[in-house]
Amino acid sequence: MDCRQPLTLLLWLATAAAGVCAESPLPAVEAAGGDFPVLVQVLDRSMQADDAGALLEPGCADIRARRVDELPLPWRKIVERIHLDCEQVGAESSGLDTIALAGTAYLKPGAMRMAGHPVAEVRLMDSELWGDHQYVLEADYASVAADLRALVESRCAQQRMREEDAAGSDCTMTVGHGGLYLPTDEISGIWIHADPDDPQRTIYAEAWAD
Repeated sequence: MDCRQPLTLLLWLATAAAGVCAESPLPAVEAAGGDFPVLVQVLDRSMQADDAGALLEPGCADIRARRVDELPLPWRKIVERIHLDCEQVGAESSGLDTIALAGTAYLKPGAMRMAGHPVAEVRLMDSELWGDHQYVLEADYASVAADLRALVESRCAQQRMREEDAAGSDCTMTVGHGGLYLPTDEISGIWIHADPDDPQRTIYAEAWAD
């Protein structure tokens, strides 16, 4: 039996298959919080030690944004590009000679959702003195606050059950700090609030400060 197919038929089948793929996008990744990607790459040459043998903290020249293909799954499938800002923070302003990083991952439209709402960006801001990791949702605060609150409180309650910590801190978010807030320890907490730069967006943040 001759299994060869006419070229026209093969091209038609390929076109049809491409159309099916285009009409069937991958399902959106559901963000749960606490699952942020690493957006920076420390260059190998930065691993230097001082006279006592302690590793020196890398400077801005020793750090770059990761390429999308360096991200783990599912991130490399849903991130379009990454932008990184690095600032040297002198001891005169912070009491510690360190750096401050601000990385943003811009996501493909519709590729990620949180509590059923689309996520547009992931923002990671870090230093030795503070950290602020954010999901930026493409919906105004009034539209998403109740859904995000339910997600946070449910996740907190499940963690308490796993840790058998029924007497632990309350999982109820409180109104304050310009939105909803839940402390997770003495210096950390989860904060849901409107994006100050765009009222049509909402920020879910896991932050800490020393």
